Amino acid sequence: MLSSSVNAVPKKQVHFISQRDAECLSPIPGAAMISITDPDKSEARLGNWDFLYRDSFYDGGYSENTINTMKGAFRLKYASYIDSKQAQDMVDYLAKLVDRGVSQVYVHCYFGVSRSGAIAMYLRDNYGFVENKEITKPNLTVLRLLQDPQRYEALIQGFEPMPVVARTSFHQKVLAAILAAVRFKG
Repeated sequence: MLSSSVNAVPKKQVHFISQRDAECLSPIPGAAMISITDPDKSEARLGNWDFLYRDSFYDGGYSENTINTMKGAFRLKYASYIDSKQAQDMVDYLAKLVDRGVSQVYVHCYFGVSRSGAIAMYLRDNYGFVENKEITKPNLTVLRLLQDPQRYEALIQGFEPMPVVARTSFHQKVLAAILAAVRFKG
């Protein structure tokens, strides 16, 4: 006799799919859709999902070496890639989905492979979701930032110029004191 658990549907599922497949999918009650698009493309045409999260960043990567090479130009040159704030926002949103008991999450990016694969891997590794297919080419920058949103932030900030604080000269301090005294007496 076969055990009933052999064909059991996993309790928590993550489906990572292409944008085309996501746009053809009718919203599933109680399920979430995470929509990742390229910054130079329009938003995916999705229905009215109970839980819908949208973000936009390119399917590219960077590392400590990239940041060390680009130095102060990093934020400008990589402005369209995922950053620490986007990663933290997504981590927080995914945690809220899990806290609310959402057990089906659909994630799409353009091809349904790397950005969505990284998010699926994060859900699998952190919350026990079962993915719909093998994760073969996750975007490692996306995955690393989901695992630790502040991973590169100190290094990036180390290359950014410090704000210039104007020093108040002795003469400016004396003038300010005189003006304050005149206002106080008047």
